[in-house]
Amino acid sequence: MLDRDPLPRWSFGRVTLLGDAAHPMFPMGMNGGSQSIVDARVLAWCLAHGPDPAAALHRYDGIRRPTVDAVVLANRDLGPEEIIARAAEQDGTLPAGRAEAIANRYRNLAGATVAEVNTHPSWTVPDPATALTRRQAAGSAPPSSGP
Repeated sequence: MLDRDPLPRWSFGRVTLLGDAAHPMFPMGMNGGSQSIVDARVLAWCLAHGPDPAAALHRYDGIRRPTVDAVVLANRDLGPEEIIARAAEQDGTLPAGRAEAIANRYRNLAGATVAEVNTHPSWTVPDPATALTRRQAAGSAPPSSGP
């Protein structure tokens, strides 16, 4: 398996990269797939929250690339699977707190601590039809049908 050094940018005008095209990495802890899913969510959010697609892609690049670059580089040193390797070196056991310290270091790097996950605003893009229906129900949007 091969990975690539992090790229200086993913977005070029109205074209961008995501998933393995943007950040090929060693498959540690299923991070390639999970990072690709986060890429797609952030990309959709950026496109939905701005009128200029090129600016939205630039924003996506700035949000995702620093974190994912760190994950790519950490995966070269086993990433979250470092716990397994260190335990194997110690005949299957680690000193108290060592596995948790390794896991916490990786969570911090990936932006996936419990606090970050529980307090970060959602990347969900509302369905326009559902949003309109809710506004109509609240009386803040005109009905979709004519008089």
